[in-house]
Amino acid sequence: MDLNLLKTFDAVMKSKSVNAAAEALNVTAPAVSHALNRLREHYQDTLFIRQGRGIIPTSFALELHSEIQGPLNLLINGSKSHLDFEAQNSQRTFRISSHKDIDLLLIPNLVKYREKHAPNITFDADIEHLNEQDRQDALRNRRVDVILATVPLTDHGYINQILFEQELVVTVNKDHPRIKDTLTMEDFMHESHLMWKTQRLNTNTLDSLVIEHSLPKRKIAYTTGSTTTALLLASETDWLCVTSKWHATKVAESFGLNIFPVPFKTNKVPIYMTWHQTQKNDIGHQWLRTAITNAIPSAE
Repeated sequence: MDLNLLKTFDAVMKSKSVNAAAEALNVTAPAVSHALNRLREHYQDTLFIRQGRGIIPTSFALELHSEIQGPLNLLINGSKSHLDFEAQNSQRTFRISSHKDIDLLLIPNLVKYREKHAPNITFDADIEHLNEQDRQDALRNRRVDVILATVPLTDHGYINQILFEQELVVTVNKDHPRIKDTLTMEDFMHESHLMWKTQRLNTNTLDSLVIEHSLPKRKIAYTTGSTTTALLLASETDWLCVTSKWHATKVAESFGLNIFPVPFKTNKVPIYMTWHQTQKNDIGHQWLRTAITNAIPSAE
């Protein structure tokens, strides 16, 4: 397989356009089309389908891109990206495995940092893993550069840095028929709850952070993988939503929510940045870690 074919495929996947890929690669559009035709013949798949004025990848193309992106970036950038990285001129792509709730905290500031210090760098930050084994495999196989998660990876070979911690609070609809000015433990256990789908330490996030005692079983009304979805649902129902203080404060006024302390002792939610030790001396990777650290929101 000609490596240039995969470089072309990668460029088309990222731009969703033959012309844009040609411009990025400094080749002609017919050359990009020719490379795609060779790949179609090799893989016996159409790879891209026309939709309106653009193109969309087939399911096979999505799977193929997921498999080749890490190794391709390593082959293309290899020693150069490790030793000769210059942020202002680099066109490197960094792959971040995170969670949509952590993305809301970090990505806006991270993008602002990039625009100022490394305008041609790309962040691929939509790689989500819901369990710890998948996260480890992604780092080990270099499919991602860093993981942002609420637990560290303790196996040999991984480096963990705690970025910040978030306090938990309870949000309640301002028009709640029973909860007005205070929230007691009795209130908390009596009402129905919105639950996070993503687990922490093999249990739900709140239970993993309770101090001194286990939490009695709650009434679960709805489970979602998005804090924003949970907060909006809380504003439209009588359901309680336990979330981070940062997320709650951002939307409480516009969503019509009251914020209460959790009525029992809990630890804060830690957010870790994790990478594989083989990347610790990569100058570009060092820049990425600095950029993420600089994107940490101010403490609430």
